[in-house]
Amino acid sequence: MTGFHGWTVGSVWDDTKFAMLHFRDIDRLAMVGEKKWQEGMATFCKPFTKATIQYFEYDSEAEARAREWLGEG
Repeated sequence: MTGFHGWTVGSVWDDTKFAMLHFRDIDRLAMVGEKKWQEGMATFCKPFTKATIQYFEYDSEAEARAREWLGEG
């Protein structure tokens, strides 16, 4: 979520449709962010998915840590 500035109504609707279609398909969700409220979003999203959500504070190695946690590393 680096450089994140907010959602549009259309993007929220697209995200909602995706989530409804794939609610049971996603086991893990990694979120990489740079602001404290983004970390809070990881907690906020938990009731809306069966996935285990892990937040990673953004730095030069964050993407690698997130991918490793997802099992892609």
